[in-house]
Amino acid sequence: MTKQELDLKMLRLQKGDENAFAEIYEDTKRGLFAFILSICRHYQTAEDMMQTTYIRLRTTISSYKAGSNAYAWLYTIAKNVTLNELNRRKREQVSAFDDDMSKYGSYKMNEEGSPIIAVMNKVLGDEERQIVTLHVIAGFKHREIAEMMGKPLGTVLWAYNNALAKMKKQLEKEARDED
Repeated sequence: MTKQELDLKMLRLQKGDENAFAEIYEDTKRGLFAFILSICRHYQTAEDMMQTTYIRLRTTISSYKAGSNAYAWLYTIAKNVTLNELNRRKREQVSAFDDDMSKYGSYKMNEEGSPIIAVMNKVLGDEERQIVTLHVIAGFKHREIAEMMGKPLGTVLWAYNNALAKMKKQLEKEARDED
């Protein structure tokens, strides 16, 4: 979907068209989820933050400006919601349930995601991971990513190519280690 098509759907949503919200969700959910996951690195948290993002979209749609970059606006909401949640979690006091597992029980979450996602999380910085995710998974062009992130196109291209080189090196290293 183009920026113009998303812009029109945002304007329809502003006017109260409930079908527009469903269309926006269907057209943006895959890329938005991948973007959020690239920030928080935890599948369930990404699901929660995606839901929060769409709720925030509904509550703030009146502030959307016609003709602006709807993708950038939506992804900015997602980024802010996710970073706020991560900061909130850092401030929370962690309970040490490990001391008495028989009293509290245990629960271990399975690692979700592909080996490529694991390599991304292992070797890429936050910004590199976001750029790769936006380009490869969400399908944005580098110039669109540059606009969303408020960075020069050259910086985004350099970071993308650097990230791919890091991932390739790590994947080759892991392949050698398995042999």
